[in-house]
Formats: sequence, C-alpha cells, structure tokens
Amino acid sequence: MGLWGTLVTPGREQADAYRTAGWWRDETFLDDLLAAVRLRPEHPAIIAYEGRDRARTLTYAELADVVERFAAALAALGVGRGDVVALYMPNRWQLTPLFLACHRIGAVTSPVMPALDVRELAYVLTESGAKVCVTVDRIGETDYGARLAEAAPKTLAHRVVVGDAAASGALDFEEFFVRTDHPPVAQAARLGPDDPSLLLYTSGTTGRMKGVVHSQNTLHAAVLAVSRPHRLTAGDIISIPAFATHMAGLTYACYMPLLLHATCVTQSDHLDVEFFLDLLAEHRVTWAYAAPARLAEMLEIQRGQPRDTSAVVQVVSGSAPIQPRLISEMREVFDLPVRALWGMTENGAVTVTRDDDPEGWAAHSDGRAEPSMEVRIDARPGGPEPAVGRLLVRGASQCLGYLGQREVYEACLDADGWFDTGDLARDDGRGGIRITGRRVDQINRANGQKIATLEVESVLTRHPNIREVALVGYPDPQLPRAELVCAVVVADGEPPTLESVHAHLAAEKTARVLWPDRVQFVWELPKNSLGKVLRHPLRERLEIEYAARR
Repeated sequence: MGLWGTLVTPGREQADAYRTAGWWRDETFLDDLLAAVRLRPEHPAIIAYEGRDRARTLTYAELADVVERFAAALAALGVGRGDVVALYMPNRWQLTPLFLACHRIGAVTSPVMPALDVRELAYVLTESGAKVCVTVDRIGETDYGARLAEAAPKTLAHRVVVGDAAASGALDFEEFFVRTDHPPVAQAARLGPDDPSLLLYTSGTTGRMKGVVHSQNTLHAAVLAVSRPHRLTAGDIISIPAFATHMAGLTYACYMPLLLHATCVTQSDHLDVEFFLDLLAEHRVTWAYAAPARLAEMLEIQRGQPRDTSAVVQVVSGSAPIQPRLISEMREVFDLPVRALWGMTENGAVTVTRDDDPEGWAAHSDGRAEPSMEVRIDARPGGPEPAVGRLLVRGASQCLGYLGQREVYEACLDADGWFDTGDLARDDGRGGIRITGRRVDQINRANGQKIATLEVESVLTRHPNIREVALVGYPDPQLPRAELVCAVVVADGEPPTLESVHAHLAAEKTARVLWPDRVQFVWELPKNSLGKVLRHPLRERLEIEYAARR
C-alpha cells in the first residue's frame, strides 16, 4: 500500500458534493497559471525582494516558462510521481515556481520552515522519504547548506543549494535549474486535483511531528475560504510578512494570487517589518496577512515614520490570538479594519471575520465558517453560557490525513467525519466562534474549574500596564495534581501588581475563579516562528521553582 495508501480520502458522494458546490474542481493550479498566461501574460505574478533589493519580477508568461524549466530539472534528477521534494527555504522568488514544478511532474512538495534546525529537518527528510531537498546557502549568519548536509539521511538522493553550493558539496541550483537545458516533461505527468500534492509537518509541540497531506482541491477550498468573503480579485496586490513554507503563508502568498491572477510581493526577510511597510507603500499593496506580533511592530514603526499605506483595504491576522488593543490601534494609526482568521495546518482557513461584521469584531470573534467548512462546538449542557467546548470541523479544505499515521488521524475523527481540532471555543453570538484556548493549555483548578487561557488573556491585555500576557498553570501546594494560575506578563511601563490585575478583572466582570493567583514578569514571551506563545518553557520554569520550594 505504501505511505500514500495510509491517507483518509472523502468518498465519491462527498467529493461530488464538493465539486457541485464549487469548492472542488476538475482543474488544478497549473490550469490557473495557463489561464493567466492567456488573459494577462505581461501582468506581474511575483515581485520578489532579497534583503532590501529587488531580486526578480516574474510576469505570468515568465512564471509559466520557469515552471517548465524547473520541472524538467527535477525530472532530470529522477524525481517522478509520488516522490517528495523538500523545500527548506525562505521567501525567495524560486519558491512558487518550485511548488508548481512539483505539480507539473507528479511530485509532492514538502515545505520546511527555515526556523527548524538540523534535528527537525532530519526528521522531515527521513519520515517523508524525500528524494531532493532544496535550500539556500545562508540566511544571515546561519549556514543552511551545512545544516542540510548534516541532516540529510541516506535516502535523500540530491542536495540542491541556491547560492554557494560548493561550500557544502551540493548541486548548484543556478547551474542545474536555470542555466542548463533539460528534456521537457510530458503533459501526462501532471498531478490531478485530488492527488496528494502537499506534505506539511506540524510543529510537534504536543508529540511526534505529523505529516499533514493536502491535495490541490483541499488547497483550492482553503484559498476560496479567504478570497471570497474578502472579495479579492485579479486587481489585488498581496503581501505577507511570514514564511511561505507554512500553511497560511503558502496558501495566501503562493496559491491565492495564482487563482486570482493577481500579484504577490514577497520579501526574503519577513521579520523586516520596516521594509514591509515600505513595500506596502511602493507597490500599493491592497491585502496583507500578518500575525499579531507583526501588527504590533507595524504600529510602532508607522507611528515613528508614517508611510502612505492608503491602498491597503484590509489586514487579516491569525496564527495567534489578536489583542483587542491591536484592533483599535490599527484603525487609529492605519485607518484599517483587522480581520480575524482561524485555521490549522490540517484545514487552512476555516473561519474569518468579514466586512459585514461590527467594527472591531475581530477583538471578540474568530469569525464564521465559509459554506465549504462546518464547525461544531461540543459543549456539555447545563454549564455557563456561552458554553465552552471542543471545537470540531469538517469540510472541503480538510486534509487527507497524516502520512504514515492513519491510526493517529482516525483517532481525531468521529463516525460522522468531524475532526477534533484540539481547540476549545464558544459561540460568538453571531454564528461564529471564539477560540478560548487549546485543551493542552487548559488549567485545572482544585475545585474542578477549567480555565481556558486565551479568553482570560484577551481581558488582561486591556490592562493599561500589560503589553502581553500568558496564563500558565503551576502545581497547587494544597493539591499537587491541581493547578494554580500564574499570569506571565510583559509590562507596558510600570509593572502591574497582582492587586491591580485583580481590580482590572473585577471591573471587567470576570469570574473570580478565573483570576490569576500570581503575577510574574518577563522581558519577552517565548514564541515560535508564527508568533504563538510557547507555554511549555514558562510552565517548566514554574514547576522547577515549585519543586525547589518543597
């Protein structure tokens, strides 16, 4: 059966229903590329910057040519149907053409975020059985060619490096992919819309990393879940200060512009928010996706040196909770609404807020689901209103399963196909959801009260002296199997006392049982590359401190 045989695909009846509704189709993203070449061949598809220099602009006609060239090069390396090509890369101009080149030859792309180090890279290359891995020579002071050489398992046939390949004994990308002519690839090699096409590994923060598999149709549904409610068109210019090698980044930076026949402006250093604002102004960007941490940086920089960002119609944020203060300040400084988005690697965007929602609604909601996806909150009856419960989803953008871990994926599904996201949520009062936390982050008090962290944190960020906060459980000395609550705070000015935090929560009419028992201050919260707070090191620190006091 092989690894690809371990997937869980929708039955014919369900697939036909998705097609009838327009969420799935018989075409692919390569067909979108060909249509763009027919309709607007000279329109820029990708405007790419490396550092602060423009590296390459690809029109749709040029993009189609590059895809064929890259596909021929991969075929010349022996890559064929079902083989995995890993892309361990920052946002370079080569990335989108490589995604499409893999589709062109029937291969599966496995993007790997550059934030991962040798251990995680080795895991991905080994578990996926990748045949080729493409990376760059350096990012800043880090030698990525050397990282790949150290991580490469024996099953990896080729290491390819953009830049100085000789330093790590790798194949030179420019020489082999760009300057060398290879025999063209037969049309029949193309992936179909329902074939496995994308393999994304989750972070593994709650256990073994899982290889999430998507088809071009599940990606198509994920794109539509954002482009339709936000009314995006071929006239839009899109930019995303985030890695395009995770689900959100590749969906909105690579596939969404292609489906729309629009333009994407990319930057290799996605952390350079000052330059991102320059690009918004220079290229008259109309739509952007940015994690909350990036929004905070945008505000600080724009206040100090304003740019003309008047072309931007809306900014969408997700990947981490959006502080209510950011919503109002984005309106004040940029005169822009912030739309909230919730989704996972397993299903892309599932819920989004829209322009028919009340002003600032993203501070209270993670949005409504598009018709392509259903959401359900599995809450126990008789509890407080609105009830908090497990968030379950199903629909057209749901992945095809976990590669080689069918039993793990099936354990997340019930008999009716509902996928357990691991998140907790409540009804937002307008037919949408509000994420209140992850079950693994839930804090359990001795009296049985379960505290969903994100809900309380959103209230605490309205305290005038709290810039950021994470609630973390630590052992209750009266009942060690239960937990007390610590608010780990990054202060804004004078650090707040526990008394002032309690006074704030009382004024916000927050239940006493949800109040923290302790406040601890840090200069910054540990986060992953998507801006999500890493609670484990905070919890570990508190547990060590607890053990030392016993």
